[in-house]
Amino acid sequence: MTSCALNCDGEAGVTGPSTFGELLRRWRERALFTQEELAQRSGLDPRTLRRWETGESVRPRGSSLRLVAEVLGLTDDESLELAAAARGATLTVPDRPHQLPPAPSHFVGRHEELAALHARVAEGRSVIAVEGMAGVGKTAFAVQAGRLLAPDFPDGQIFIDLHGFSDRMHPLEPDQALARTMRALGVPGDQLPVDVEECAGLFRSLVADRRLLFVYDNVAGAGQVAPLLPATATCQVLTTSRHTLASLDRGATIRLGTLPRPEAIDLFARASESTGPSSDQLTEVVELCGRLPLALRIAAARLRSRPSWQLADLVLRLQEQRAAVLDRLDDETLGVSAALDLSYAALDEPTRRAYRLVGLIPGPDIDLGAAAALFGTDDVAARSALETLQDLHLLDEGPAGRYSLHDLTRAHAARHAQATETAQDRSAALTRLLDHYCAWASAAMDLAHPYTRSRRPEPPYVVDPPDWTADQANGWLDTELPNVVAAARAARELELHRYVGDLAGLVHRRLIMRDRLGEADVLHLLALESADDLGDRAAAARAHGDIGRIRRRQNDYQGAADHFAQALSLAAADGLTLVEVEAHIGLAATVQYGGSPVDADEHLIRALRLAEDAGDELGQLESHSTVAHARLSEGAYRTAVSHFDQALALARRVGYRAREVDALIGRGRADAELGRTAAAVDGFRRAVALSREEGLPIGELAGMYNLGNARRRSGDPSSALDSYREVLAVAVRTGNRNWQYEAHQGMGRAYVDLGDGRSALEHHRQAQLLAERKRLRADLARAEDGLGAAYSVLGDPAGARQHWQTALGLLAELGVDHTDDPETSRDAITQKLTAN
Repeated sequence: MTSCALNCDGEAGVTGPSTFGELLRRWRERALFTQEELAQRSGLDPRTLRRWETGESVRPRGSSLRLVAEVLGLTDDESLELAAAARGATLTVPDRPHQLPPAPSHFVGRHEELAALHARVAEGRSVIAVEGMAGVGKTAFAVQAGRLLAPDFPDGQIFIDLHGFSDRMHPLEPDQALARTMRALGVPGDQLPVDVEECAGLFRSLVADRRLLFVYDNVAGAGQVAPLLPATATCQVLTTSRHTLASLDRGATIRLGTLPRPEAIDLFARASESTGPSSDQLTEVVELCGRLPLALRIAAARLRSRPSWQLADLVLRLQEQRAAVLDRLDDETLGVSAALDLSYAALDEPTRRAYRLVGLIPGPDIDLGAAAALFGTDDVAARSALETLQDLHLLDEGPAGRYSLHDLTRAHAARHAQATETAQDRSAALTRLLDHYCAWASAAMDLAHPYTRSRRPEPPYVVDPPDWTADQANGWLDTELPNVVAAARAARELELHRYVGDLAGLVHRRLIMRDRLGEADVLHLLALESADDLGDRAAAARAHGDIGRIRRRQNDYQGAADHFAQALSLAAADGLTLVEVEAHIGLAATVQYGGSPVDADEHLIRALRLAEDAGDELGQLESHSTVAHARLSEGAYRTAVSHFDQALALARRVGYRAREVDALIGRGRADAELGRTAAAVDGFRRAVALSREEGLPIGELAGMYNLGNARRRSGDPSSALDSYREVLAVAVRTGNRNWQYEAHQGMGRAYVDLGDGRSALEHHRQAQLLAERKRLRADLARAEDGLGAAYSVLGDPAGARQHWQTALGLLAELGVDHTDDPETSRDAITQKLTAN
C-alpha cells in the first residue's frame, strides 16, 4: 500500500467513489486472477472483462455479475456494491472522522521505534501492535505515530480506548467497541447486527478499499480487538497493550522499553523547565523514576510546583517514597508509584481527598459539576482541586473541561481511597455522584425531549440542575451517556438498586433515539436485575417494557414480544396505566412486524382507550400512529388518514419531531393510494426537510423513498429511479440493510414499469436476499411478488406464477391478507395470477 514517511508534510488527496471498473479490477487482483483466468473461470469473454475494467462498457447483466462475484468470492455486501457501481449509483463518502487526541506535549525520542513502525507500514503490515509496561508511554507513542500517518489516510482516523486495564472500569466488550467504531463511521445504531460476527462482517464491508486509520488503545487481549480489524490492506491499525498480541493476522509488534537515559533526561528537563542542573542529580532523578514517561512528567510537575526546591530536594524525596513502596510493588511500577506518592504527600488534605475520590469514579472521565457532587463541595472548591491535580499531572484535562486519569494514577488514587476513606464515606461520595447524574439527566431530558416527561422517574433528588439551553442539554446527554451507564453498573455492584432503575428510565429514550442499543441493553438488563432483587414489580414492569423496545429495534421480535407480555402482565395487575399502554402498543407493533398471526387490534384498541382515559397524550400519539400504520397496510386508506392526522396534531402538540415526520410520511402514503399525488409529494418533501433540520437520517431516507414511490405511481418511473438510487447510495454507505431492501424493491418495481425485466429481476433478487437475511417473511413476500412481475415482463409465465404462489404462501403463513406495501396483497396477487 502507498504510505508517506512519518515526518511528511504533504497532504494526500481525497479519493472519490470507486467506479465499476475500479472495483472489479481491485477485487480481481485481490483474488490473484488475471483477466484471462477470471474469464475462463466465469465463462465470460476476456474482451468483455477488459472493456468493463477500462470503462468502455459498464452495463453487465445481473447473471454475469453473479458469476463474477461467485468466482471472486465476494461477500454479500461487496456484491451489492459491485451491482450498484455497475448501475452508476453514486456511493457518497461519509463524513470523515478525525478522532485522534491532541499531539502529546513534550514528546521526545523514540526515533528508532517510529522508524521501525514506518518500515512495517511500508511492508504492508496493516496491524501494528505497540506493547510495553504500564506508564512507558504507549498511548503517547501511538498518538504521535497516528498523527504523522494521518495524511496518508484521508478517509478518517478513529481512536477508541478499550479500557483493557482500567481499575473500576469494565473493558469494552467487542460488541460495544464495534458499535462505537461503526457509529464513528456513520452507521445508525439500529442497523447494527446483534451478532458480533455479523456486525464485524458489516464493518469489514463498510471500510473495504477506504483509507482509514484506527488506533485502539489499552487492548486487553487479541480477542477484544480481533472483530475490529479491517480485512483490507488500505486501512491501518495501531494497537496499544501491556500484553503481546502476536496472534493478530497481518500484524507486527513494536515493543517500547523505558526511555534511554539521554531521552529521559531530555523529557524531564523540558517538562520541569529546568535549566543547567547537575548532570549526576538529573541522572539520579530519571533512574528513580524508572525512566518511565508518566513518572518523569509527574516528578517534573512536582519540582515545577516548588520553586524553592533544588534538584537535590526532589532526589531525596523520591528516594524516601521509593523505599516506602518497595515492599508492595513490582520493579516495573516502582518509579511511577514513588512519583505518585511524592506528589500525593505534598497535597493539602482537601486536595488529597479530592484525589482519592476521583479514583472512585466509575466512568471514563468527569466534568466540574460531577466532581463537585463527588467531593461534596461547590464548583469553586472543586475547580481549585481539579486544577491543582492537573498541574501536578495527576489528572489529564480533555476537551470541554473534562478530566480523566491514567490507569496507574486511577489505581493509585483508588488504593488511597480504600485505605483512608471509610466504607460509609466512599458510599456517600458515590451516592452524591449518582444523585448528580440523575438530577442532571432529568433536567437535560426535560429540555431535549420534553414529551417523554410522563415516562421518566421523578425521584426527590437534592441536586440543583443547571440552567441550560436545549443545545447544551443535548450536548451533555451525548457526552455523559457512557458515564451514566458506568454509574448504573457501579450502583448495581454496590446494591444501590434504586439508582439503577432511575438512571435507566431517565435516559432510555435518548439511548434509543441515538441508536445506542448496546449500551441501552446493558443498562436495562441491570435495571431488571435490581428490580427483581428489590421485589419492585413496578420497576420490573418498566424494565421489561424498555427491553422490549430495544429488542424490537434489534429486529428480535420474539424477544420483544416476551418482554412486552411480561410488562403487560405486571402493569395490568398493579394498575400501572402508562406502562400498560406502552406494553399494548409494543405488542401490537411486534405482531405487525414480526409476522405473528395474533390480531394486533385488541392491543391497539385497549391502548388507545387507556391513554384517552388517563389523558396520556404521548400514549394517544403512539396508539394513533400504530393504528394508522396498521390500517395503511390493510388498504383502509381513509381510516389511516384520519389516524395519521390525529397523530400529526398530537406530535406537534407534544413536540415529538420524529413522530411528526412519521405522520407526514404515513399520511403521504395514504394520499398517494387515494390518488392525491400532489398532497402526497408535498407531505414527503416536508418530511425530508424536517428530517434534515432535526438530524433524523431515517426520516430523510423514508421521505426520499416514498417520494420515489409517488413519482412512479404518477407515471414517471424514470424520475422514481433517481430517488431510489439516492436511497440505495445512502443505505449502502451507512450499512442500513432495511433501506437497501426498500431501494432494491422500489427500483425493481420501476424497471417493471419501464419494461426492463432483466434489471427488475436483478433488483428483486437483491431484495429477496436481503429479506432472507433479515428473516422477515412479509418483506420476503414482497420480493417474491416483485420477482413474479419481473418474470411476467420477461415473458416467462411459469416463472411468474411460481413466485406469486410463493408470495401467497408466505401471506398465508403470516395469517394476513396484506403487507404494508399495497402492491403485495392476496387480492392483487390473485388478480395477477388470473391475468397471467
